[in-house]
Amino acid sequence: MFANCSTTAQRGAIDWAPEFFKATKPVFEKLYAEVENGNETRRTLDVNSRDDYREILESELKEIRESEMWKAGKTVRSLRPENAPKANEEKSEKKQAHA
Repeated sequence: MFANCSTTAQRGAIDWAPEFFKATKPVFEKLYAEVENGNETRRTLDVNSRDDYREILESELKEIRESEMWKAGKTVRSLRPENAPKANEEKSEKKQAHA
């Protein structure tokens, strides 16, 4: 995965990984404990068994989808060369044809 990132992103991952590990370790420890004791499974089954779970789920997913972090990610992905608009490809082809 890192091989597909820019060297700037790779450097950032190397430099900041220890900080992110320290910051997220307590969250993952709590999550694993909730999975191990069965609370996560019970909560998931309870929530997903409700008649309105699809509407609630869509509302929760929309909140994440519209968050600044996800919007920024969408914008960054759109700037990748392989995601360039078709118009740019057509302009390039026309230039090559006239050369």
